[in-house]
Formats: sequence, structure tokens, C-alpha cells
Amino acid sequence: MTVAAPPGFRILALDEIDSTNAEAARRAAAGEAEGLVVWARSQSAGRGRRGRSWVSPAGNCYSSILLRPRCKPREALGLGFAAALATARAVREALGSQGGTVALKWPNDVLLDGRKISGCLMESGVGKSGDVDYLIVGVGINVSSHPEGTEYPATSLHASGADSANVEAVLTGYLGSFAAWYERWRRAGFAPVRAAWLGLAAGFGQPIKVRLEDEVLEGVFVALDGHGALVLKLADGERVIETGEVFPVRG
Repeated sequence: MTVAAPPGFRILALDEIDSTNAEAARRAAAGEAEGLVVWARSQSAGRGRRGRSWVSPAGNCYSSILLRPRCKPREALGLGFAAALATARAVREALGSQGGTVALKWPNDVLLDGRKISGCLMESGVGKSGDVDYLIVGVGINVSSHPEGTEYPATSLHASGADSANVEAVLTGYLGSFAAWYERWRRAGFAPVRAAWLGLAAGFGQPIKVRLEDEVLEGVFVALDGHGALVLKLADGERVIETGEVFPVRG
């Protein structure tokens, strides 16, 4: 099976690369137009959020989309939530009748039955005007395997019973959904993305823990602001959190 790119997108397929995000950034710097999708069967130096490595053996889905959205950097953050929504749909489609609970963990991870199946790394370049020159939306989806012993438990489609799932079908589904969300974001902004994301948000309205660089907060996840920051209700008021790691509160 081949990967079908939606209108306005084109695929660069590679057997192996250091990082799909790194390759997309190199091509962005060389003037590549919006819509390039760098897809690799494996990565030798895959990267996750907050400087972590992303284990990238063959059999999983690794892609990075190059965009030029012409907006302020803070506005572009909404596209990470759009990518999570697109991934969630692709995962549900791959599961089919197998079923499973798909949820979104702030800011842009995807969970299947409470375990992480996908993560997103966004990187950008800013022009002299202060607007985004390019935005790279990198997503990894665990199809045939997942890492063991991670701080947040992981899973894959095959481990969850979707034995027939394959990378090409998952990537085709993800790209088609992302293209639709990108167009909606360009027309209507972050509001519809935000509403749809909250509808699938893990821990929304419930107690959660948020680990920051120098402290751990525990409170109730009460809102997502207009730029995608998490609003946490504490005993002494509310705290707006722009970056951090979210964990459930175990009873």
C-alpha cells in the first residue's frame, strides 16, 4: 500500500533519516514550500519534547509536516492540538471494531486506554517581522512496537489488538485529517480546534499533577485558554501553565 497525500501536500519517503523534523528544517531553510511531508521508515536520532530522544525502530509511523502559516508564534501552537486530533482519528480508524478509548493528554500526546501511543514535537523558525517563517509538525505513532519502562506507560496499535494496522494506512489517515483541521484552523482560528480537543481531553475537570521545571502542582484541570495553555485550579486560585508534564492523580 502507498501513502495518499491530501491536496496541497507531497510526500518525501525515506528508508532512514536522523530525524524527520531535522530534515524538514533543513529543507525549510533551503526554501522548500509549505506542504512537504517527510516520512521515514526509521530514525537514527529521533527527538521528542523537552530534549528527549524518541526510540524509532522500523514498523512505526514517523512524519514531519512543513508549514508556512504566516502567523505569530503563539498562534501557531494551536496546530499541535490539531495534530493530536488528527492522530486520534487515525488511531480510531486503525483500531476499527477492536475498539479502545482514545484520549488526548495536554499538550499534544495521544493516549490509547490510558497509555501513550503518539507524541508530537513542533519546531519553528521566525522571520525578521516576528511572524512564523516555517513550522514543523512532527508526529510519531506507535504502530507495531512501543518502548518499555517509560515514565508514562506506552502502547502500540498491535499491542492493543489492531494486528492488521500498517504504517501506510495510519499515515494516510493522519494526513487527511490533519489537512482538514489545518484548513479549518486557517479559516476559523483556534476556537474549533480547542473545542474538539477538550472533548477528548484526558483529565479535564479532574484532579491532575503538573510537573514544571522546579515544582509539581496538583489541582483540577478546569480550562484551556485561547492559546492552548492549561488552566489549573489550585486551593489558592488558578494557575495558567504554558509548558509542563501532566500526570493523573492516582487514587
